[in-house]
Amino acid sequence: MKKATEDYIKEQGLDQLIDFNENAEYRPGVIDPVVNPLKIPIPPNIEDLIRIHQIIRTRKCFTALEFGVGYSTVLIADALQKNEADWNRLPEQPAIRNRFMFQAFSVDASKKWLEVAKSRIPTHLKPHVNLHYSEVKIGTHNGQVCHFYQQLPDIIADFIYVDGPDPKDVQGEINGMSFQCPERTVMAGDLLLMESTFLPGTFILFDGRTNNARFIANNLKRNYEMNWDREGDVTTFELKEERLGRYNLLGSDFF
Repeated sequence: MKKATEDYIKEQGLDQLIDFNENAEYRPGVIDPVVNPLKIPIPPNIEDLIRIHQIIRTRKCFTALEFGVGYSTVLIADALQKNEADWNRLPEQPAIRNRFMFQAFSVDASKKWLEVAKSRIPTHLKPHVNLHYSEVKIGTHNGQVCHFYQQLPDIIADFIYVDGPDPKDVQGEINGMSFQCPERTVMAGDLLLMESTFLPGTFILFDGRTNNARFIANNLKRNYEMNWDREGDVTTFELKEERLGRYNLLGSDFF
């Protein structure tokens, strides 16, 4: 573990929330449903988890939407709780049009992994976490095969983390094609459905899922700064537009 990462974990008290060595003996060289199918939770990836926590803390996010629950659910909630503490220390809290300040909304198509995620959440973080079950069904966007969660939280998030669904959870087929085909990559279209309502400054993080990220990039309509980190296997998008008005602002505008 890099010293900077180790220092950050200790500084933020993250080692009290997650056992970063959990299931380490099962960690394969490549997490892949074809090459290495797993029947247990994927071991925590320290670099990925710290990246998520740092982004939320640095950007002072208000509301998070997570596709696919996991260890990340705990760290997202912790980062939001710390942001709330910083917010409460401001001499005056500005008026913000957001009913779900410092709340994490996590959506998954697996009731099993939702229960696992629920069991991991410490008592003091539970007020910050909202777990949602939804089926995922195959669909199309502009004539292109993709898939959509059927029931999403009715929120506007300024941080979105995409690490789900598992392709095996995608139901249905189109013209004989399905996501039960092991070689077919996941292709979530949910962000395209909600894009028109994103607030300027919205930040999106794809964990792996590079083909999906490229599909999203090729179909988004607004102005984003996109970055692909090949080594870290992540892709990010930031919506680069002027703020809408005095009530549609983000945490980074204030603290």
